[in-house]
Amino acid sequence: MSTLPVRAYTDALSYERGQTLRLHVDATAPVEVRLIRMRSADAGDTALDEGVIWSAAGSYDASPQETCVGSFLLGELAPSAPDSTPTLSLGAFVWSADHAASPTQALVSLAGGPTLALQDGRPTIVDEAGAVLVTGPRLNDHTWHLVVASLEPDAARITVTAVDRVRGRTAEVVADGSFGPFAPRGPVTVGARDGRDVVPGENGARGVARDGFNGKLEDPFVCIAAVGADQAAAVVSGDVDLSDLDLVAGWDLSFRHGEEPALAAAVAARQPHGTLVNGPGRGVTGRRFTGRALDFNDAPTEFAAAHFHSTDLLDAGWDQVLEAGLPEDLPSGVYGVVVENEHGSDVVPITVVPRAEDPRRKVLVVLPTLTYLAYANEALFNGLDPSAMTDQEVVVESADQAHVGDASFGLSMYDTHPDGSGVMLSSARRQIVNMRRGYRMWLVDAGRSFSSDMYLVEWLARRGIDCDVVTDLEVHERGAAYLAPYAAVISGSHPEYTTEEMLDGLMEYRDAGGGLLYLGGNGWYWVTGLLSTAPLVAEIRRGHAGIRCWESYPGELTLMSTGLPGGLWRHRGRAPQVLSGVGFAAQGWGRSEPYHRAEAAADPRWAWVFEGVEEDPIGAYGAVMGGAAGDEIDRADVSLGTPEHAVVLASSRGHSNFYQRVLEEIGMNLPDHGGGEQDPEVHADIVYFRTPEGGEVFSTGSIAWSGSLLENGTENGVSRMTQNVIDRFVATRAGT
Repeated sequence: MSTLPVRAYTDALSYERGQTLRLHVDATAPVEVRLIRMRSADAGDTALDEGVIWSAAGSYDASPQETCVGSFLLGELAPSAPDSTPTLSLGAFVWSADHAASPTQALVSLAGGPTLALQDGRPTIVDEAGAVLVTGPRLNDHTWHLVVASLEPDAARITVTAVDRVRGRTAEVVADGSFGPFAPRGPVTVGARDGRDVVPGENGARGVARDGFNGKLEDPFVCIAAVGADQAAAVVSGDVDLSDLDLVAGWDLSFRHGEEPALAAAVAARQPHGTLVNGPGRGVTGRRFTGRALDFNDAPTEFAAAHFHSTDLLDAGWDQVLEAGLPEDLPSGVYGVVVENEHGSDVVPITVVPRAEDPRRKVLVVLPTLTYLAYANEALFNGLDPSAMTDQEVVVESADQAHVGDASFGLSMYDTHPDGSGVMLSSARRQIVNMRRGYRMWLVDAGRSFSSDMYLVEWLARRGIDCDVVTDLEVHERGAAYLAPYAAVISGSHPEYTTEEMLDGLMEYRDAGGGLLYLGGNGWYWVTGLLSTAPLVAEIRRGHAGIRCWESYPGELTLMSTGLPGGLWRHRGRAPQVLSGVGFAAQGWGRSEPYHRAEAAADPRWAWVFEGVEEDPIGAYGAVMGGAAGDEIDRADVSLGTPEHAVVLASSRGHSNFYQRVLEEIGMNLPDHGGGEQDPEVHADIVYFRTPEGGEVFSTGSIAWSGSLLENGTENGVSRMTQNVIDRFVATRAGT
């Protein structure tokens, strides 16, 4: 049970002025709702904030909510299903890395009828009253089995047949008794029990069920014959097809890109198609996987499973508290929907973006919302020994502690599901506690992701630099034409997750003469897809390289959203250096370090960058571990795409061994490899270059950079250098 008394989310992360906003709230008492413009980075010092007159502000009823979490399939029986039958079988091919991930998990369940379930990893038949009729053997993990529950007038039978008999047992357990007759009727829930309240959406559906399964299912079915060991073995060998088993329901879960991700194709005659709910994994390997094809589009029969999890979430599905248009006169910027009552409050950030026809300011900030989603409600601190990662004190905020073990918050892409498989999808339609102004990330004791980007928003306000603000979704959908009016486009501090469309839009803007400021680290790193935009749902596949907390299973690198390979952009030939001149070099959470000027900094051609910057080194201060170069840092590398004519103006040095080079650059493990104290490639570079059509790029290569902007009331070298570049880019493009 959550300890947060007021929880809220909006239906989107970004809106145009006048667009309709929908607010969803979980609370035990009525709430007051209002709108503010957020410019202050510190939630405790909001002097720069502004109240907004909004006709929708006021008091609203709110109540505790049930969350749509845990994926399942909901389907119907074929019209041929009889009103009564003396025999009935439920079955599926089953695979899990941990069949006992939850004590009770349903595999195939008939409404008002029997259920084939797992109890502590052992297949069981449970009747409609919840009584266990028979229990089979513990399933071997990491092994495909055909599991069948068969009911006859005088016997209840569990049959388990391993697909690979070397790695799994074959068994049949029979309990004598008096059973049936049965009145098969729908709906049928696969991967859970009692599925209900299903609401279709864009490329998905939400709904509620219980006793969710954590693992893969293939060819789930219901038939009106008793299936014994001989028939099960024949199905496994391929000598008997499932369609030969008097099917009244069955589903083919193979998938090709372009098909509806929520559609479960029915295989029984005249049976309606089923619906996959809450986002199970599609395009995953099944029992026939050979390794000869690594793309589900090339061999759908080898990828005919779906991966269900009791923690999958596409849309929390909470009741809507209000639906109202935003004011028509709202300027672009970062806003907060304040939701509060006597018990507590929540401030949901939203971004108001310009319409295509709106007048534009000269400066644009792009907030990396896909990165916010990737880290949404991460819980890496849970059970972690922080001394292995940092020499700093680690303090976990109460909001972080509240979501651990509470499935209603959803998981981050850094977490794993109960069966140990990685989280591939992340939705914006849920409360995201670490996407809040003033949030202090446990590992750096400072802002990170959205709360770090608020350092930049406040700095721009304090320096009097007018800007528009958009999210990476607008870049994805609207491309370079939408960016073209801007003289300077500024990244957030950590644009790690990016789609092909985002890269294309930024590259085209740059190459057409735009000015790009990359004020972050570990940017443009992971290949990301959008499964849906309403709700906004991001998809990744980790692949088998890069800094990662889990690894994709063999053959599961292709994104269902794009039909293209996931993993690192570097391994798709688009290393970050190609766009911004620098790319991910190292990460660590010891002290952040300053930048030291390179020899090139003395060249008069670059004097404008350093005008008024008296300090040397630059950035020996900051909110993020005390310096401007830290957390995750990037460097130039011509072999990976840094232009030959790019100039390195400054570099960090002296990082501790808490900073280690990225894994994709370590071809062989050697003794005493070391980190920042031994490895000269563990550093951040500040890089500048021009493109043939007059474009310019300035990159700082550090997540911690924005955390130094506000030091000494913004009167510091990091601040001055950043403003010098913005002013130069704006002046150069004064006629645009």
